[in-house]
Amino acid sequence: MIRQLSTIMIAMILLFSLNACSSDADKAQTKPLTAVQNPADLKVVWKGHTGNGNAQTDINFSPVFAEDTLYTVSQNGNMVAYEAKNGRIRWQQKNKTRFSSAPTVGDGKLFVNGDAGELWVFDASNGKKLLSLELPNKSFSAPAYSNGTVLVKTIDEVTLAFNAEDGTLRWRYESDVPDMILEGGSSPVITNDIVVQGSAEGRVTLLTLDKGQLLWQRRLVEPEGISDISRMVDIDADPLVKNDIIYVASYQGKLVALDKFKAMPIWEHDLSTRNDLALTDSALFVSDAKGKIWAFNPTTGKVLWRQNNLSGRILTAPVVTGENIVVADNLGNVHWLSQSDGHFVARVLMDKKGISSTPVAEGNRVFVMSNKGAIVAYQL
Repeated sequence: MIRQLSTIMIAMILLFSLNACSSDADKAQTKPLTAVQNPADLKVVWKGHTGNGNAQTDINFSPVFAEDTLYTVSQNGNMVAYEAKNGRIRWQQKNKTRFSSAPTVGDGKLFVNGDAGELWVFDASNGKKLLSLELPNKSFSAPAYSNGTVLVKTIDEVTLAFNAEDGTLRWRYESDVPDMILEGGSSPVITNDIVVQGSAEGRVTLLTLDKGQLLWQRRLVEPEGISDISRMVDIDADPLVKNDIIYVASYQGKLVALDKFKAMPIWEHDLSTRNDLALTDSALFVSDAKGKIWAFNPTTGKVLWRQNNLSGRILTAPVVTGENIVVADNLGNVHWLSQSDGHFVARVLMDKKGISSTPVAEGNRVFVMSNKGAIVAYQL
């Protein structure tokens, strides 16, 4: 198989996927919002702005929280590190490059992918550039980091492991690429020196972190239909691993709980999503491609509740905050829902330009970044 995709082919793939990714939501009429009954007291703690540049809304530029600092990047190359408790700017930097992914932080370094097909490494304490590493193609998924190794998965399904100190390539793993893929892609997840990743073919793969050796691979769902679009079963959601169970979901496919050691499904549910999952001890939360929010029993897969009143909206992934979960939508609203039964607890219209980056939660505080780069810290 030819690994290198031409620039024209990549552009065509992205163009088609841009239309395809929202097709499920478009089929359902957007429901008007109803007032939240007895809304909880919602406080704006601080506001900031990383800069215009998140207009390409299929890319998740979600901020990352580490050591009392909120790190944000924008598509046009802006980087701002905020003191999370009060919004004071610790440092900010404008780069000539454009970014194509959310950042990742580890061991004092900040990792982010560049739009020209490179991995940038910065000093997390001041934003100083440390390394720039060339990639074989673009990557729209956030890098992953553990114990001195940083992983990047490119749009043409090549996973690369670099030494985070000097940029040495440690290993490379290639997966097959279908004829058409969604823009984005899931990030590798590192757990106990094992790499868990999803692919555009709808496969889950386990590799060793040290050498990239294949442990096992399993396809979640077989593509169906006669058109390339109908056969798209990309795993764009990052796998979620807890207690030796891998939770993973695909577009136009399934939500599956897999046994980490046997690679066998424990339970599955027909569902289409591109969004990451959120997990507590008692529930697994998913926002699907039709704008519905689900809560499942993580052990049995039983549906605990389903919230349909956001149908037709393009939602971010849910995040857990206190006794609630939070999702944002493409019309700029941020919604707080009860974990117990999915009723709305609070809501705010943050930015009419829309929100596509997943909020970040720390305790009862939630940080939201809009498509125009506005940052707001809320506390319930």
